[in-house]
Amino acid sequence: MKLFLLRHAHALPGEVDALRRLSPRGRRQVRQLSTQAVEEAVATVRVIEHSTLIRSIETAQLLQKYYKVQVPLRKLEGLAPDDVPVLTARLLAKSVGSRLIVGHNPHLSMMVGMMLGLKSGAEGIKFRKAGMVALERLYRPTPKHPYGKWRLLWMAVPPDDTANS
Repeated sequence: MKLFLLRHAHALPGEVDALRRLSPRGRRQVRQLSTQAVEEAVATVRVIEHSTLIRSIETAQLLQKYYKVQVPLRKLEGLAPDDVPVLTARLLAKSVGSRLIVGHNPHLSMMVGMMLGLKSGAEGIKFRKAGMVALERLYRPTPKHPYGKWRLLWMAVPPDDTANS
């Protein structure tokens, strides 16, 4: 099983965090993602799951549009920046098929850390805006590895994303 995690693209500033839309830079970031990485991700999933926040929804929609993805989009609760990553990691550890998830930091970074076996709260990677990571599950959860055993396959970032803003 493979897990593809995509951090939402750059968003406009705003007072109401849940309503922040993508900026023109963010739209470019999604378009500039590695075609090979996106093709590998969407070839093995039946749905693209995203958080309930606007910038995540728009990132998923643009992924669908720019890369002519034929799979549906679906909201998945528990992916917001301050949600508990343990709950999402447990859910994903039990998955049977590959999944593509569009979410937020610090949630994604901490979840990757847990899945890679780092101590609780450690960030597994530095997720940039519109950065995508591929993980592969080597085996299902055990008492010693409650999220299963995973390995990092690759990471892709858009070429214009030189800052983590």
